Amino acid sequence: MRKILSVALALALIFTSAACGGNNSGGSTPDTASPDEVQEENSQNSMENIAKEEPAEPTVPALPTEGMITMDITVGNTTFTAKMYDNETTEALIAQLPMTVNMSELNGLEKFYDLPSDLPAESTERPASIRAGEIMIWSSNTLVLFYNTFSNSNEYVKVGYIEDISGLASALGTGSVQVTFSVSDR
Repeated sequence: MRKILSVALALALIFTSAACGGNNSGGSTPDTASPDEVQEENSQNSMENIAKEEPAEPTVPALPTEGMITMDITVGNTTFTAKMYDNETTEALIAQLPMTVNMSELNGLEKFYDLPSDLPAESTERPASIRAGEIMIWSSNTLVLFYNTFSNSNEYVKVGYIEDISGLASALGTGSVQVTFSVSDR
C-alpha cells in the first residue's frame, strides 16, 4: 500500500513540476526571468490577444455623415437626435415634416406608421440584420422606427438612424405611441 502511495505521490510531483516548468507554445518565460520580465511578457501577450479580437459591432451603421440632415424624434418628453441619409426617399419624407403621428407596435421590434402617400423607393435593400435606432421605409409608404436589433428578410429603404438609442425602447413602450418628427435646427 505504501508503495502505491509513494508512486502516486511521485507521479503527482512529476506532473506538477512539468506543468509549472513546462514549455508552452504561446511564448515561454525562461526560468531565469525576473518578475518584472514575466509581467512585461504577460502584458505584451494580453495586448496581442486584444488586438486579435474582433471589434464590437457599432450600434449605428458605419455610413458617411457628411451632408446628412439632423432630425428630432420626440416621444413623450424625450427627444432623440437622428441623422438622415441623403436619398430621394428621405427628401420626400422630410418635405412632410414636421409631423406628429400615432405609431403602431409590431412584434416587440418596431413602431410603424402608414404615410398618406407613397414615397419614391427605388433604392430598396434587404439588410441581413436591422439595428435598434434605424429608421426605414417599407413598401414605399410605411415609416418604420426600430427599437430592437434582429435578423431580417424584408426589403426597406434606409432613411436614417438615431445616434444615441439609450432609453429608446422604454420611451416607445409596448403599444401604440405618439411620435413627432421634425427637422432639427442644429
